Amino acid sequence: MELTAIAAAVVLIFCCVAGILLVPLGMPGTFVILAGAVVYNLICGAMVFSLAVLALLLALAIVGEVLEYVLGMRMATKRGASRYAAFGGIVGGIVGAFAGVPVFLIGPVIGLFAGVFMGAFVVELAVKKDATASLRSATGAFYGRMGAVLAKTLVGCAMVIVLWMQAF
Repeated sequence: MELTAIAAAVVLIFCCVAGILLVPLGMPGTFVILAGAVVYNLICGAMVFSLAVLALLLALAIVGEVLEYVLGMRMATKRGASRYAAFGGIVGGIVGAFAGVPVFLIGPVIGLFAGVFMGAFVVELAVKKDATASLRSATGAFYGRMGAVLAKTLVGCAMVIVLWMQAF
């Protein structure tokens, strides 16, 4: 096997793994997977992944991002959360993900989910002044985030499967 093919495969594998791992953190991991496919083509100097495959990956990445947003918002608002609480959940998730970094491997994920819950709860409590309604809203934000992560992870896995079927 040629050295450039090995380098391209290493980059592709790294981007696929990193992309899947970034999804639970609320990061655009599906676009990292897409970037890995583009870089793979550039390293190989040929269109190993055709424009049709790259377009499919782009469409899947966009679907993943939309699903993440829609599922997160829908579940939170279904449980009575205000738009402010949904925003608090997003900010709390980002803060929680960074706060969880010191705990090896799973800390950012735990921090993300705890941050989503706490952010939605605190903001909703400030808006509604009702602890029971705030708890229900925060629970909805948490479930929405869980569903969004699951859906986006499945989209990322589908992207990886498409790439592996084409590359190997």
